[in-house]
Order: sequence, then C-alpha cells, then structure tokens
Amino acid sequence: MKAVVFEDVGKIRVDDLPEPTLEEPDDALVQISIAGICGSDLHMLHGKTPLLEGDQIGHEGIGVVREVGPAVTRFHPGDRVVISFDIVDGDCWFCQRGQSGLCENFRNLGAGIFGGNLGGAQAEAVRVPVADVNLLKIPEGMEDERALFVGDILTTGLYAAGIAGIQPGDTVAVIGAGPVGFFTAQAARLHDPAEVLVLDMQADRLELAEKVGATPVNVKERNAQTAVGDRTEGRGADVAIDAVGHLSAFESALEVVRRGGTVCVVGQYTTESIELQLGLVYTRALKIVLSGLCPIHAWWERAMQAVEDGTIDPAPLISHRLPLDEAVKGYQLFENREATKVVLRP
Repeated sequence: MKAVVFEDVGKIRVDDLPEPTLEEPDDALVQISIAGICGSDLHMLHGKTPLLEGDQIGHEGIGVVREVGPAVTRFHPGDRVVISFDIVDGDCWFCQRGQSGLCENFRNLGAGIFGGNLGGAQAEAVRVPVADVNLLKIPEGMEDERALFVGDILTTGLYAAGIAGIQPGDTVAVIGAGPVGFFTAQAARLHDPAEVLVLDMQADRLELAEKVGATPVNVKERNAQTAVGDRTEGRGADVAIDAVGHLSAFESALEVVRRGGTVCVVGQYTTESIELQLGLVYTRALKIVLSGLCPIHAWWERAMQAVEDGTIDPAPLISHRLPLDEAVKGYQLFENREATKVVLRP
C-alpha cells in the first residue's frame, strides 16, 4: 500500500509499504477514505518529536472498516468511522475518568517509537488497536470532510473552550487562527460570550474566523493588547486561549487577558521553555489552564453532534484536496501557509 513516511528532518515521501494486518484480537483495519495534514505533523517533520527514516506519519483519518478481530463488538466491516488520533486502552484509571489523554497505555498514530510504533493515517489503510474505544461511527449521510476533524482538531477546539471557564457575556481572545483556533473560536461561541476575538497575522485565516462569527484582529496591523483593550473598556479579555503552541502566542495570551482572567493553553508544546514572572501572574490573579493532549474519547460524541446539528462547521477550513501521491506538495502548501487545511485522498 502507499503511505506517507518520514525521510529526514524536513523531508517526507510517499512509499510502498506492506498492507497492515490484524495483530491483536481487538484490532480493526480501516480503509482510509481521506486523511488530513495537521500542524502536529509539521512538528514531527521538523524533529520536535523524533522519528526514524521510514516511520509512517499522519493521525487525522476516516474510512471504512475492512476487517475486525474477534474481540471487536461495536464495529463491523463496512462501517464508516472516524479514528481517534490518540490510541488508548479505555480501561485504565485515567480513561475511566474521562482523561484519556493521560492514558497509562497511551499511543499515537503516526508518531514513531514515541507513539507506540503504530502506522499513520496518511495511507491507504491503517490498523487501529482497541477498536471499540478508538473508533466512532459517522452518522448516516454525513460527508467525509465534515466528519474528518472529529478525531482530532475539531474535538480539541470543543475541549479547549469547555475547560477555559467561559461564562455568558465574557470576551474571549483566541490567539491563532489556524485549524485549532478556527474550531476553538466556533466552540467558544457555544458558551454565549459577548464576543470572540481571533488574533492572527494572516488575513486569509482571519477571514475564515470571521465567517464563523468571530471578530478578526490582525496583529500585524494592530498591537494585540491595545486591540483587545479597545473592545473591553481597557480591561482585557476574560479568557485568552493559546491555540498555536508557540511561545509568542503564550506571551500574547498573558498580555491580552484581564486581571483575574484565565489563560488556557491548548496549542501543543514539547521542549520549549519560558521565563515566567510568577509575581506578575500572582498579583494579576491569573488562572493558567494547560489542556494537555485532548481526551478525544470523552468529547468526540459531543463534537460529532455539534457537526451534525450545524453549530460547528468544518467546511470552510479545507482549502486543498490532493491525492495521496501529492502529499509532499500538500505539506509544502501547509507549511508555507498557502493552505488553511490540506486533505489527502488515497
């Protein structure tokens, strides 16, 4: 089968690999219909998560169940499913308490040795362990592209807004209008805030945020703190959400949040470090919430329902649709910010 693999830092290729097979009784094989290129894939591409040459990559995928092991009870060949990016056991102390992102047996599709050496979703097929836990059926009649992001970034945005403590009438500032920011802004609006501001430097991404009801703030043209202050009588945002995972975004969130407000960090960090003035955080009485990896399994049914009833719309995000063979081009477009989201079709 064809699959996207890591070649070297900054390089991927499409390779011919053996077809995946069932390895455990609770496995399922899923024939991939479409897969997404995620910002986390770019982190891996550039060495933030170490990969070996030939490791498969990609963790956003949906498809059709092709085969299941004898222990799988909830799914059958022919079922259309979305795959969770994080592969968990569903039984450990953390999973049982809705914290599957902290699973004691956590694995990650397409993340090499640190992800449990599982295959990637940017392929013609993928093996999904503990299928009864890590697959979710797609509602009848829902298009593939609307369901795709429920396994990762759409649910992550819903989760971020859910843990940020947004109250009716709040002003929310989302730092970053990329894919996670796009969904976080939509999810924040479900909590009845007075306004959701989205801060970014890229005009086309801000236009997408505006299409889904957010107020765009181009921080290339305006100082972020001043712009947010102008919308809040000088106080700052009640809630600021870092949806990027870059130190400048975290610093911006600290700058635009009001005294007594909440900074929620959902953007992914790995080895970065920052010098934090604890006295400043203390005297401003800030609450800092670090999301960790999204516990997809505790939130994705709500996310799928939000897509089905139209309260969250993923459609405007996809800018490019390419065959799997053109994955290298897709990565280039996404990395150069010429694409808001690229989907690959085997």
